Amino acid sequence: MLARLWKRLQPAPPDTDWEAYFEPGETLRWSGAPLPGIKITAITALLSLFGLPFLFFGLGAIASGILQLFQMSSAADVGTGLFTLAFGLPFAAIGGGLSIGTWVFATQMHHFTRYALSDRRAYIAKSWWRHSMSIYPINNPAPLHLKRGKRDTVRFYKLRQRDSDGDWVKEEVAFEHIADGEKVYALFREAQSKSD
Repeated sequence: MLARLWKRLQPAPPDTDWEAYFEPGETLRWSGAPLPGIKITAITALLSLFGLPFLFFGLGAIASGILQLFQMSSAADVGTGLFTLAFGLPFAAIGGGLSIGTWVFATQMHHFTRYALSDRRAYIAKSWWRHSMSIYPINNPAPLHLKRGKRDTVRFYKLRQRDSDGDWVKEEVAFEHIADGEKVYALFREAQSKSD
């Protein structure tokens, strides 16, 4: 039920208008989306572990506030119960969002991501809080790797940039969890050979 509500609030990115981003003469070779299923990452696990203390503290404060409201031996107890209940709500919400919400997001990531490959560039469209389009040129020296499995992943680009602290950070860009990885890999190889 939560996933259906989420899809209504955050529609999938449009995947039929790729040509609006194309250069003259560029042609679409493939488009698709990640297959349904959970995408587990280290960040998802760490965020959920980080959120558990907030969740438990918030739920404990809410339970304590409710117990104080049921006792109602004096007006001060009612005020204390309401305060404890209100104090626990933000902690429970933050903890629930971090510990449970990250897993819900991980299971629904396929709904918010679309991929496209032209004869010149790779496109990744995402619509989470806002629509975004990432465009990566296909060139010959770019690393290309196919990871086979139930859901294939084609890694095709490496970003090396400085973060806010000035440290170098590497990030791999990929079409993740797709059904036809071999076909997409072959199309990448073909585009790379034409970019010489």
